Amino acid sequence: MNTPETPSTPSTGDGAAYEDAQEVLGAVLAWYSRAMMEARRSGDEQRLEELTERMRACAEDRRRLVEATPEEIERTTELYGERLRDLEAEKN
Repeated sequence: MNTPETPSTPSTGDGAAYEDAQEVLGAVLAWYSRAMMEARRSGDEQRLEELTERMRACAEDRRRLVEATPEEIERTTELYGERLRDLEAEKN
């Protein structure tokens, strides 16, 4: 059974690349989720709003992977891989 969070592997393209993209976007979504909890606890409404928007965009990009071309999957993986590295560096 497919849910919005776990769409099936697309019939075209490289299944491994698709799984890599799913993993990277999942990690970014998890980072946003943790950061949103921290923003809520601290009462930082502006940060919470910003993170909510970023999380929505990431979730939408993840949903679009099902119909993406192999090139789009690769670009998305690279974009979010870089974003994850930046987000993790931001915490350190």
